[in-house]
Amino acid sequence: MSAAIPALVVLGTLLVLVGALSLARRRLVAVTVRGYSMWPVLAPGDRLLVLRGGRRITTGRVAVVVAPHPEHGWQGPADSTPDSWYVKRVVAVAGEPVPGWAALCPGTHVPPGMLVLLGERQGSWDSKQYGYCPEDKVVGTVLLRLRAAATDESSALSS
Repeated sequence: MSAAIPALVVLGTLLVLVGALSLARRRLVAVTVRGYSMWPVLAPGDRLLVLRGGRRITTGRVAVVVAPHPEHGWQGPADSTPDSWYVKRVVAVAGEPVPGWAALCPGTHVPPGMLVLLGERQGSWDSKQYGYCPEDKVVGTVLLRLRAAATDESSALSS
């Protein structure tokens, strides 16, 4: 009977570990940055750890969202594969004032369930071109950078 107790403890520990890994796998995703829209904060090749879901959406956070439809923006049908995700900064959430540069976001305050997104680099495609992004298009928020890409600024600025 005494030999069975350590075996049960080991088995119980393994089951808890497997359960925790399974939960983490469903809640976390690693994303690789492609493109320079978030330069100089993020560069192509950076690996990001993203918490799935929209529970941590606040102004200033970096979010991963489903790419907007070319004609209908974020209001249109979406392709939700990792190759079609955008990484953008949340600049306004529901109830906050709409930034003056966001001409395609009607009203003075962000409506419920909507976000205003912005890329760090001038000319990035974001709420300037597509208007509000519905919160249900958020894949998740960035927790941390897992690995920084090796890029040099001169090549980034020419892209």
